[in-house]
Amino acid sequence: MKYVLVILDGAADRALKVLENRSPLMVGAGEHLKALARRGRVGAVRCLPPDWKGDPEAALVALFGYDPREDFTGRGAFDAAALQVDLDHADVAFRLHFVHTDGTTLLDPTTGRLGAEAGRTLLRHVDDTLRIRNMQFYPAEGHRHVMVWRDGPDGIRCTSPHDAAGKPLRAHFPTGDRAERLTSILWDTAEVLADHPINKRLRDTGKPTADLLWPWAPGRSPNLTPFGWRHGIGGACIAGNSMVRGLARLSGLHVIDVPGATGSLDTDYTMKARATLTALETYNFCLVHIESPNAASLAGDWEAKVDAIRRIDERYVGTLLDRIGKLADFRIMVVVDHPTPVEDRRPALDWTPFMLTGNLFKPQSQGTLPFDERALDDVTHRCDEGRKLLDLLFEDANALP
Repeated sequence: MKYVLVILDGAADRALKVLENRSPLMVGAGEHLKALARRGRVGAVRCLPPDWKGDPEAALVALFGYDPREDFTGRGAFDAAALQVDLDHADVAFRLHFVHTDGTTLLDPTTGRLGAEAGRTLLRHVDDTLRIRNMQFYPAEGHRHVMVWRDGPDGIRCTSPHDAAGKPLRAHFPTGDRAERLTSILWDTAEVLADHPINKRLRDTGKPTADLLWPWAPGRSPNLTPFGWRHGIGGACIAGNSMVRGLARLSGLHVIDVPGATGSLDTDYTMKARATLTALETYNFCLVHIESPNAASLAGDWEAKVDAIRRIDERYVGTLLDRIGKLADFRIMVVVDHPTPVEDRRPALDWTPFMLTGNLFKPQSQGTLPFDERALDDVTHRCDEGRKLLDLLFEDANALP
């Protein structure tokens, strides 16, 4: 049996007037997702506890089968793992953004999607110039990188640059233990970056400049029980998202690099599907994360979100279904980790739809729920702890209701 878990990041939404009171998922889901729903079980899952007050991205930890209360330590730790940066138990890793400011207000949390090589060059320049004791910078690409504070503090609190966008800088600087040192370093990066040739070139062409480095999402390395020990099966992971890649490495899943899998709106869905099929020739399980619906929501672009879901249906699901049956019997679970409403431009905490299907499932003759927000009203197939959803994927099909 081959197993596939597909996470559609942020795909759930609200009904929009511009879509005649339908959601982007209702409009974008095409013939392949609809065919899977007719042959499977569609239900609702609450990935995070009802009293969760933290980062909605902890839903990804739950969908890997872990308890977010115990195992979600902060995005920075997972980003570090994605870069294969080893953390000691006393180290704190931060997600690090280049941001665009006017000196008093955070204007752009992504610096206009700073180019990959430009971002790496600027980070190396900061690191070589400042040479901060006990702090190390690790380049990733574009505007987003990683910083590790060796023997770092407990209880330091940082604001997401997305939450601080359009607001005064000083009101959203780090707080808590040793926060003043982190704030001082933040201003140091501003001085180092001000006259760099890349920023001069960006300024001359009217593009957002990378004015300072913004640390956030601090976390220590979690101690995750290996995926194979928990579920009795190993596997692979395909994702462009750094947190998912870090989760996969920490859990023991093999991370596969896919050309064109960018973790954004321009990702190559067909290549991701082909990579999934190739992975299933070696492994019995493959986890696939698709970021584009969430990216569209964060940009407030409902048209891009509908288009992304349509392309997922046509190019990813369609390509997968065309060949997976030739490998072996299979089971596929598709799930949304959290809603990201286009109108809010930020993730929310709420129930989301999931779908479990496979070639051994009998087609439903009537009463089939579609794989979209209408499944949230279902009372038959409900999972109130996201970490238990994988158990359903690996269960004996005969035990399913």
